[in-house]
Amino acid sequence: MLLLVVAVAIPCLAIVAECELQSNSDSIAQGITITGRQVAIVLANALLLLSPFWLLGRKWKWLVVLPIILLTVWSVMQLCYLREYSDLMPLQSLTMTGNVNSTLLQNAIALMKPIDGLIIVSTLLFLIGAMVMLKRVLSHYNRIHFKYAVINFLITITLCALFACLGYWHTGGDSLRYRLSHNFSNRTYYIDNGLLPYWIQSVSWWLRNEGPTPTQREIVNQFLAEQCPHYSDNRYADTIRAPRNLVVIVVESLHTWPIGMTLSGHEVTPNLNRLVHQSGVIYAPHMLFQTSHGRSSDAYFIYNTGLLPLRDEAVAVNYAHGPYPSLAKALKGYDCRAIICTPSANWNQNITAHTYGFETLYTRDHLQQSGLLTKHCGVEDAALSDYAGHLLPHLREPFFLEMVTMTMHAPYYEGKVRDSWITASDTLTSEARVYLNCVNVMDSCVGAFLDGLAASEIGTRTVVAILSDHTEFYLANAEGRRYEMRDWSIPAIIVGTDTTMCYEPVIGQVDIYPTLLDIMGANQYRWKGLGHSILRYPITSAHRYSNEAISGVANAYSNQQMRAWQISEWLIKDASRHRLP
Repeated sequence: MLLLVVAVAIPCLAIVAECELQSNSDSIAQGITITGRQVAIVLANALLLLSPFWLLGRKWKWLVVLPIILLTVWSVMQLCYLREYSDLMPLQSLTMTGNVNSTLLQNAIALMKPIDGLIIVSTLLFLIGAMVMLKRVLSHYNRIHFKYAVINFLITITLCALFACLGYWHTGGDSLRYRLSHNFSNRTYYIDNGLLPYWIQSVSWWLRNEGPTPTQREIVNQFLAEQCPHYSDNRYADTIRAPRNLVVIVVESLHTWPIGMTLSGHEVTPNLNRLVHQSGVIYAPHMLFQTSHGRSSDAYFIYNTGLLPLRDEAVAVNYAHGPYPSLAKALKGYDCRAIICTPSANWNQNITAHTYGFETLYTRDHLQQSGLLTKHCGVEDAALSDYAGHLLPHLREPFFLEMVTMTMHAPYYEGKVRDSWITASDTLTSEARVYLNCVNVMDSCVGAFLDGLAASEIGTRTVVAILSDHTEFYLANAEGRRYEMRDWSIPAIIVGTDTTMCYEPVIGQVDIYPTLLDIMGANQYRWKGLGHSILRYPITSAHRYSNEAISGVANAYSNQQMRAWQISEWLIKDASRHRLP
């Protein structure tokens, strides 16, 4: 039994260690500390999980192998997920089979470390040792007596209770009841409560998927009436050139810190550098990413609807059909189309594109059939920009075109795109150089598209918003230091506006939707989103669901920003029942 407990404890402790690593921003310098309380919680969960072993008949005891193997596989998956998302994978994510492709598999392999192989090998060795010992013990008995089985079961439960008392009882902090019933992040919940409570909580969270109650709907209505804007003027739009076209380019994994950066005397992002210093450009360098487990699909959701995503579910998977208010619907009469570099099944984009109001969706299949992927040696962003450039003259004006890049998607391995002066540099780490090389490729592709747009007559009538979807590669990791705001910031660059502004304070992704409504003169649309237009309001802060604190400088809107997450959840679950906000 001891060998079986160790076989269960190894992967569980590995997850605890990785959770602590992700929780501690000083971990690069300080390492990881696993407390005795955490070990006791792991042992209590392992004993409780294995306790039914004693009640199994002799012929069925081998079944204990199955949950331990499944636990090990699940743990390695969680370790990779933790390194990418800094949180544990929600149970709902296991249903996202449409996202399984070569990019996902490459990403998972790149995230694995040698310690993962050691976990698998050591767990299997202890498991094999336990089964060998069990075979020897059982060979001396024709059958295991019921009395013997019950005694061992009670001993296991007693030991479980003892370790549970040592692990779950501690002075100070929140009460046990509060810790078991409140989940501010899967990572902290697992650290505080262990494997089995986490699984139980995940299942109950998944099953508790009902819409808001009448009381909650009343709270939503009051919030929308009192906290959300209700203006309809278009004072910040260029009414002389209206209606104007809109191009939104959602850039994969773009941080702010590479913008303006030089390596070996060369600019990493020469085209973006040029844009942020032009007149008629709004540049917000300190935008806080507000995506959750829906990752990139959450960013598309935020920018298109002005709503915030769910904490433990991907809206694009479980609530894809909506209906939702959206930017495309606000731009009434526009020719609305979207181009993506992935198959349409990824993040249910074949459904969400139409839910957000796009009449036509162009996918990776279109890029392949056009021959552009082959022409550009498989570089998705180059094929995307080329395809969009050829599409522009065929769009009916005014139009809304949304483009989603892909080249900067992790993993960042040598030879991902092509070698350049960046990969030959001797600064930073190899992975950082590859990331910056991908940034440089994206910059050249977006630059080529913008140059083609500017050279055409259409360019004078078009607003272009370049928006990052989320963070990915932190400069702090490459430089071996603590995280700073510049590591977490992602950029928003809006070109062709009637305003020139570098907005230095912190904003959230949810603030982009109302800002674009202002720029496009589309405020006749009733829904202004759960954010605030940075042209109208002095926003200096933003909030993420996984944080209990406001990022930036708290102001009069900070409380509204925190409450907006719960309001948005109720609106999403109400929208799934065809009740528009």
